Amino acid sequence: MARKARLVIVGQAMHLLVRGHNRQIIFNDDADCRIYLNWLRDAAKEFGCGVHAFALMPNHAHLLVTPRYDYSLSKTMQSLGRRYAQYINQRQGTSGTIWEGRFCSSLIDPSYALQVQRYIELNPVRAGLESRAEDCKTTSYQSHIGGKGEPWLTDHPNFWALGNTPFERQLAWEAFVREGAPHHEDRAIIEHLIRSRPWVSLEFIQQNPKWSLDRWQLKPRGRPKKS
Repeated sequence: MARKARLVIVGQAMHLLVRGHNRQIIFNDDADCRIYLNWLRDAAKEFGCGVHAFALMPNHAHLLVTPRYDYSLSKTMQSLGRRYAQYINQRQGTSGTIWEGRFCSSLIDPSYALQVQRYIELNPVRAGLESRAEDCKTTSYQSHIGGKGEPWLTDHPNFWALGNTPFERQLAWEAFVREGAPHHEDRAIIEHLIRSRPWVSLEFIQQNPKWSLDRWQLKPRGRPKKS
């Protein structure tokens, strides 16, 4: 069976999800997380991806990135995935894939980018692994509130719009994350991601007719209702 096409548009943010095969643990400790982030940094720099946010969970990872070239996303994730799989297999004395198929991806409307970043950075809290975002050591949250973070991350333009100074942006982001998200927003984000569909507004679709985004819209599961 042919693979389904992946919608990637240069210069537009993408929400990505990679999972361990059969939900196996892929991040055993802080050392694993550090290695993955270092190799993500290297691959993103080599192939032209701006990384805005991340959350590394025991058996999966969320990323928010913007590709600069047509090949940026695929090359970055292929390089990172292969390198990290070799590392885990060597560490555990195993062989074969550690990943559950291809990574999921969702093109993100620029006006929704900060909601997705919040979703990503609250992942450990949502999963019950931490009680507060600031306690999460394996997300990009600390980088966005002025803590000890990852200096190689590239802030999304909408993050820069939160304030005129780093301090203003950090305070605004802290308040936005503390506010939390409504359930319907979290549900929309994950449904579009799992099915690799763009999470975009009608306005964004109408403003960009050349991308034919209406063809990619999420449709209800099951048979159409009878009229």
